[in-house]
Amino acid sequence: MRRLCLLLMAVLAAVTGVVALPATSALAASAPPSSTGQRWALKVNGLYVAAEVNDSGDQKGELRARSTSVGSWETFTLHTDAVDGVGYGTTVTLRNEENGLYVTSELGATGAQQGMLRARGTTTGSWERFSVVPQGNGQYALKSAANGLYVSAEFGYSGSDQGLLRARSTSVGAWERFTFEKVGGTGSTTAPPESAVTASGRQDIASWNVCANNNPSTACTLRFADADTVATDVAAALAPAPSGRLGHRPDAIFFQEICEKAVKPLELQLESRLGGAWDVRFAPTYFKVVDADGTTDPLLMAQKTCADSTSGVDRGSFGIALAVKDTNVWYRGYTLPSPDRKEQRPALCATVPDAGTVYCNAHFSSGSYYDADGHQAGDDPDAVYRPRQAATLRSLVDDLQSHGYTAFYGGDLNTTTADVAVLDGLYTGHQECGQATPDAPHTGAPTDGTNKIDYLFGPAGPAYGCEVVDPALSDHRVLHATVTF
Repeated sequence: MRRLCLLLMAVLAAVTGVVALPATSALAASAPPSSTGQRWALKVNGLYVAAEVNDSGDQKGELRARSTSVGSWETFTLHTDAVDGVGYGTTVTLRNEENGLYVTSELGATGAQQGMLRARGTTTGSWERFSVVPQGNGQYALKSAANGLYVSAEFGYSGSDQGLLRARSTSVGAWERFTFEKVGGTGSTTAPPESAVTASGRQDIASWNVCANNNPSTACTLRFADADTVATDVAAALAPAPSGRLGHRPDAIFFQEICEKAVKPLELQLESRLGGAWDVRFAPTYFKVVDADGTTDPLLMAQKTCADSTSGVDRGSFGIALAVKDTNVWYRGYTLPSPDRKEQRPALCATVPDAGTVYCNAHFSSGSYYDADGHQAGDDPDAVYRPRQAATLRSLVDDLQSHGYTAFYGGDLNTTTADVAVLDGLYTGHQECGQATPDAPHTGAPTDGTNKIDYLFGPAGPAYGCEVVDPALSDHRVLHATVTF
């Protein structure tokens, strides 16, 4: 369908003499289908909760417990944003899969509909936030942050309001006890296909932390940029010279610190500026949900939400993305072992069977660094979790290679060459972009200030070229590996 749309635009351009990219604001309005964020269904009293997206007026998007099976109306993702003084994970927000909108407690409604829940929010705030209160046996109560009341399913109502969800109860009974059921969403659920060929020729892989969330660094020019701006500027920078900054067109691109709703516009921009057909996959960064008793929940994780754009537009979840040829049919997101109460860091892998390659992008926990006030701000200052993250990534890579693929992997691994021993397991039997030979020291040109913290690994043996270029959009530079078999 994407190729057909582009072909039709090309024909229109030829007829009218006007060349233009498609408007992407509509595409950015909802989550990309290629996101690997965990999906959930909510069940109460034996029925699944559905968002009535076909209703009209004040009932449009109302939530009702009335379904016996799960479709897109009954599917939600969990999100969390920062609450002043307590941070991420203490509240969750639900986003409906069908319309891409956040569930809101309607405190402005009156009478029998006061506090009704509707999937209609375009950004997150107090009306979209809920605390999670465990009830035992895998059940939870949801307490609205807007009025402090528990969500109840109104099974005493009749007709089109039967099972209506409302934030109105001061206690928890059967109508206030919900279960969360996983309904997929982490990407492909089957084993990857076997590779069709052996990788050969030249492989070009780029990795770039685009710093497109709320990093206060003045070098992060995209930190509050809307989806279209991120897509346009990033794709333009990655085009081959002379229009862009890279020496060659990459075959795969690893992105870190990018917002979910920029993914589809970026895919279209890459196709326009770099040529070829692309798929861009996304994996969110999570936080463990903090239950009402202050402990992290053993089951529930919520996707970290990007800060809104400068113009106040929601940008979706925060995470990483992986751009590959559109002959990719298998991809999967993973959550790496990460410190409690900190970002649960992602990895994302995708296969390209007709090239014989598999790519795995990762963003490791931050090492030791200090904020502007001199406080330790790193998630993993003692290097306890990054070795575990490296071991997990290597295990994923080894498993995928067993299907006949040549693997390329890396990303922003948040580890300098001074403590590169943290990454030893990633080097074994492979070669990193900055090494002249497989046995060369584990060094390389700096990618973030004066430090190298971004890495790209491939098989040992081929000839490696490695360039670091600065498009002046981020606090990171682009790391670009050229591997010739």
